[in-house]
Amino acid sequence: MSIIEAYDIKARKKVSMKNPQPYLMKNGSWALKGTSAETGINLFKIVGKKKPTVGQSKYQAFKNLFTSRQCECEKMC
Repeated sequence: MSIIEAYDIKARKKVSMKNPQPYLMKNGSWALKGTSAETGINLFKIVGKKKPTVGQSKYQAFKNLFTSRQCECEKMC
């Protein structure tokens, strides 16, 4: 998966976007909505009229692998 970058106003530079999600704006254009990896503020990146596809990150895939297992206390952790 490629790293999605957007301009962070607070940091005054392009930073990587954590947890990007597709977002449909009122005018029908699509954007990616996420949080800044450096400052934690909300970021938007307008991508156009086609819905963007965002793949699952390696971290999220690794997390999902272990959260679906049963632990010693017989609960799903």
